[in-house]
Formats: sequence, structure tokens, C-alpha cells
Amino acid sequence: MPIYWIIAFFLNQTPSFASSDVETKKTYIEDIFIWKMSDELKLSAQEEKSFTEIHKNLNKQKAELNKKIQEITVNQGQSVSFLTKSQLETNLKKLRKLITDYNQLSLNEFDSMKKLLGSIRFSAYLQIKSELNNKVKSMLTGEKPVEKDKKETSAVKLPPPQVIIEKNE
Repeated sequence: MPIYWIIAFFLNQTPSFASSDVETKKTYIEDIFIWKMSDELKLSAQEEKSFTEIHKNLNKQKAELNKKIQEITVNQGQSVSFLTKSQLETNLKKLRKLITDYNQLSLNEFDSMKKLLGSIRFSAYLQIKSELNNKVKSMLTGEKPVEKDKKETSAVKLPPPQVIIEKNE
């Protein structure tokens, strides 16, 4: 069963759900991602443990920073007419710092995963991650995922079948 069908199952469970359900679904998807990477990259038990720690730690940090970014952005938009220019500038500096920190996490992921996996498996990791992200995005937008390695069979015209009748003489 393709991984994106499993992810689709968890994404499409119920249209309205409680916060704990959201966290549970995020955990399921994260665990599926880790399982898929472990399987595809043929990680040893120790490598899988390290991979899981790195991945979950980075995701936690990303979630925390994203929450802070959202809070500042929403508050900034709602109270822009009540803030002084210096308060506005201070908030924008905080926002810039948070965005910089968030972007730094991608570099941290790059460095820590490359160190753990080595160059060859890290390249495979980047490819698999990109493919999974594209498939999930395609599912969320309702588009069909683009499969670059799939051969176009519809472009090849086959001749009509021929019937051969053998005569017993």
C-alpha cells in the first residue's frame, strides 16, 4: 500500500476534531514518515533511533517557532492601528528573528541528517522526502501526483491483435 494512501487515511478521518485528535494524527503521520524513511534507507536500529530523535526534535522546534510566528503575525495585524511606530518596529524585529530561527532549522536538519546518514543515503533521504511532500501536497489540493519515472504507455500504439487459425492436415 503506498504511503500516501496511509497518510490520506489519517488526514481524512473526520472534518472536525479536537486538539488531541490533531496531535494524534500528527504523531501518526510523523511515525509513518519515520517508518518509511527507515525502510527505504535500510537504517539499523541505532540509526533509526537517532533519526527519530533528530526528526521529532526538529518538528517540535518547528511547531513551537511556527506558533510564535503566527501569534505575532495575528497580533500585529489586529493591533497595528493601536501600536506606536517603535512598538511596530520592535514586533517586526521579533518576527524577523523568529523567521530566521525557523529557517535555520532546515540547515540544522541538513547537517544532522547528512552526518547520520552519509552522503549517499542523505541524497536518497532528500529525494524520498521531496516525493512524499509532493504526494501529500497533491492529495491536499486534489491534483494527481506527477510521477517522473513512470513510462508513458498511452503514447505507444499497439497493432490490433491477429487471429491465427491452425489447420490440421
